[in-house]
Amino acid sequence: MEILLFSSPTVQPDFDLIARVPNLGIASIAGCINDICSVHVADVHGLKKKDHLAYLERSIKKYQPDLVGLSCMSFQYSDALEMAKRVRQHGIPTVMGGYHPTLTYREIADSPDSQYINFIIRGEGEATFRELVRALPEGKFDHIRGLSHHNGTCFIHNPPRPILDVTRLRLPDRNARLINKRFNIFGKAVDVVETSRGCLHGCKFCSINCMYGRTYRTFALPRVIEDISRAVSHGARSVLFVDDNITQEPKRLMALCDAIIEHGLDHIHYHTQASTRGIAQVPGMARKMADAGFKFVFLGIENTIGRNMDFFDKRSRGDEAEIAVDSLRDNHIIVSGGLVLGTPDDTKEDLWSNFRAVKDMKVDIPIFNVTTPYPGTRLRQEMLDLGLVTNPDDFTRYDGLTANIRTRHMDSRQLQLEIWRMASRFYDIEWMKYNTIRRTYPLWFAKRTARIYARYTRRKLLRWGKLRDSDDFFEEDLRNRSYNMSVC
Repeated sequence: MEILLFSSPTVQPDFDLIARVPNLGIASIAGCINDICSVHVADVHGLKKKDHLAYLERSIKKYQPDLVGLSCMSFQYSDALEMAKRVRQHGIPTVMGGYHPTLTYREIADSPDSQYINFIIRGEGEATFRELVRALPEGKFDHIRGLSHHNGTCFIHNPPRPILDVTRLRLPDRNARLINKRFNIFGKAVDVVETSRGCLHGCKFCSINCMYGRTYRTFALPRVIEDISRAVSHGARSVLFVDDNITQEPKRLMALCDAIIEHGLDHIHYHTQASTRGIAQVPGMARKMADAGFKFVFLGIENTIGRNMDFFDKRSRGDEAEIAVDSLRDNHIIVSGGLVLGTPDDTKEDLWSNFRAVKDMKVDIPIFNVTTPYPGTRLRQEMLDLGLVTNPDDFTRYDGLTANIRTRHMDSRQLQLEIWRMASRFYDIEWMKYNTIRRTYPLWFAKRTARIYARYTRRKLLRWGKLRDSDDFFEEDLRNRSYNMSVC
C-alpha cells in the first residue's frame, strides 16, 4: 500500500523571515506506519516555487497512492481543501488531520467540503492513522477511535481516542521526506524534535487543551537524545523543540540540557518556546540552557497589563517577564516575546503600554499577536457572546496576526493599524545596539537588516516626495499580510 502525507503549503505571515521548519506531525505518523506500508512525506511549504498543486499532481502520478493525508491549522485549511479537491479528481481517498480538522470536524462534515474528504482524524494521529491503513483493504472503519469517516451518505463520528502513551511511539521517519532543502532558522539547517506533549495551563485563547486535554506527557530523555542524533545525521545544524510547554517541569529541562552536553550534542543550536515563569523561577536555568547550545527562546509574555492577564486566565507574577528576559539575555540567548493584544477593554494606550514594556525589556524580536477566536477555545465563545468577533468564519485570516475582532474602543482596522505601527517602530537605532541576534547570527543579521532598512529608505523617499503616505503602506502590508516586520 502506498501513502502520501502532505503539509499545508501556507506559512504564517512573516514567520519565514526567520524560520522555515519541516512538519513534525506527518513525519511522526510516517514513523508509526512505515512497517505496514510505503509512506512518503512532502513538506510542500519548503518548495522553492509556490507550485504545490503541480507538485501534488506529479507526486500522485509517480507514487499512485492509495490514500493521501493532509495536515492543517485553521489559516491553512483553505489551501489543504484545495489540495483535497485535486486528489479526489483522481479518485483517491483523502484524510485530514491537525488542529483545525480536530476542532471543527462536525462543521466540516456538515458542509459541502465533506465531498472532498473521506476521513478526518481527530486529535493525535499516530495510532488512528495506523489503524486506518490496516482497515483500508476491507473498508470497515467503525471500530477506529478518533476517526470520522464518510459512509457514502454522511459522516460517522466514532468515539474519541484516549490520549496516547507517548512512550510507545516510534521515532519520526525522516527518510520518508521528499523535500529536505530550504528548512532553516537564522540560515542554519533545522529539524524538529519534541520532548513532551501538552500543557497544564488553561489559557482561554489556546487550542492545546482542545487537542490534548489539560495533560502533560513526556518522552524519555534517551529517546529525545536519539531523535536529536537522527536529526543531526540527516543534516540538521539546529533543532527546534516544539513542546507545548518545555518548562512545565524545570528540573526535566535541566536534565535534558545535561544529557545534550553529555552526548556531545551541545554544538547544535537549539530553539524553543518557554513560559516566563519556567525561566524566571529557576536560578541557573538560562545558564544551563546556554551551556547546552540554546540560542533562541520564544517567551509567552502574553500581556503586561494585569487585567488582561486575568482575562486570559494567565497567572503570573508581575516581574516574571522582566526576570526571564534579563536572564536569557545575560546568557546571550535571543529572546522573542509573544504578546496577545486586543482584549475587550483595550484602548490604543493599552497597546502602546505593552509596546513600551517589551521595548524597555530589550526583547530582541517582539511578536505582536492579535487576540484570535480560534475554534474550540473558551475565548471564541466569550468574544462571540460579547459581539466582538468581526470575522467569525473566514479562517484564512486566523493566523494570529490578523485582526478578526474589535475591542469596545477600537474597530478591527484601528486595532490592526496600531499593531502595524508598533511593529514598524520597534526596530530602531537603539534596537540595533542592544539586540542579541547580531552577535549570534551576524551574517543573517546583516542581510536581514539591509533588507529592512532598504525598505525603510524606499518608503521614506516616497513619503518625502509625497508619492505615498503611511496609509498607502499600511494598505500594501495589509494585502501582503506583512505585519510584524513592516516599516512605515
